Amino acid sequence: MNKALGDSFHFERAGLRLKNRAVLAPLTHNMSGAGGDPAQAEFDWLARCARGGFGLLIAAATQVQPGGRCWAGQPALMTDAQQQAFTALADSARQAGALAVVQLHHGGMRALPELNDGAPVGPCALAPGGRYPLGVKGLSEDEILTLIEAFVRAAERAHGAGLHGVELHAAHNFLLCNFLNPQHNRRTDRWGGSIANRARILMEIVRGIRGRLPREFLVGVRLSPESYAHIQGIELPHQLAVARLLADEGIDYLHFSMGDSFKAVAGDPHGGALLEAVRAGLGGRVPLMVAGKIRDGATAGRALCGGADLVAVGTAVLGNPDWMARVSRGLPLHAAPFTAEHLTEVGFTPSALDYLAGMGVLAPCDAA
Repeated sequence: MNKALGDSFHFERAGLRLKNRAVLAPLTHNMSGAGGDPAQAEFDWLARCARGGFGLLIAAATQVQPGGRCWAGQPALMTDAQQQAFTALADSARQAGALAVVQLHHGGMRALPELNDGAPVGPCALAPGGRYPLGVKGLSEDEILTLIEAFVRAAERAHGAGLHGVELHAAHNFLLCNFLNPQHNRRTDRWGGSIANRARILMEIVRGIRGRLPREFLVGVRLSPESYAHIQGIELPHQLAVARLLADEGIDYLHFSMGDSFKAVAGDPHGGALLEAVRAGLGGRVPLMVAGKIRDGATAGRALCGGADLVAVGTAVLGNPDWMARVSRGLPLHAAPFTAEHLTEVGFTPSALDYLAGMGVLAPCDAA
């Protein structure tokens, strides 16, 4: 069946419908407070995106437990006050006829020591040196169980704030991805070894959420299909096996962070398309969302034709919070890199501009 960006989409298991297939990708803005208290500016920008026509909004990576912080301005969902703050996102989405979820996150081995109390944590201990000057602290059985509870409790807070669901961030070498990666997870207990054991922490979080919240509450998972940047150990066949395990747990969608939704499978001598390999590997078990180089209506349509059910738009939205409205009307988009003046106009704060300059999103004259 041909799929168009403007078509509605039905999360069948949850009984929820999106007005279209355009998704706001979870974008780090660095606008929240040092303790994780979400800033009004962040919710104001998300409200612009809601009014801009997206069917689904995914709020940026949000901290579930002290010690997992990766950005100075990263939001958190750990307190009553933070839960109350997220009601603003639920309200703006509802008023625009959209759904809203929050991405739950723990930085794991990528958490910054200067933003946390000591060394980062991971599946296994690493001695100080190289990329980890303080080393990495291996999690104990009790600490893993506490972490699972933190994710489930944050999902309960998201539900209490009126959001429609959560996305578990298991990509990009953050903690849940660390457990999936056999190069980082060398445990010999029930949390390591086989693919099922390495995915156990993720599946236990899903089971915990399903056991406490109504079925209409969405649960999605973000995965990296292949190794991320300089991090090795993530292989497509293993990730597809994890995806199938998660589909059997009844998640509502899988969000593959492709980097480039149109690239070939890494190391494939035949140049097979990654999107096609992911689609075939899932076999229709669960809805597929993809992110990576979705810039405009043409690339969104290409990803949908290639097998995606939903497309998550990232960098292009920074300068175009009304991306879906512009695309649907055939209006031109502001092109990246964006000027600081334009990003300020659409709602970004000075701290956000500093972060975005480091990400190469600002025009050179503004980033200098």
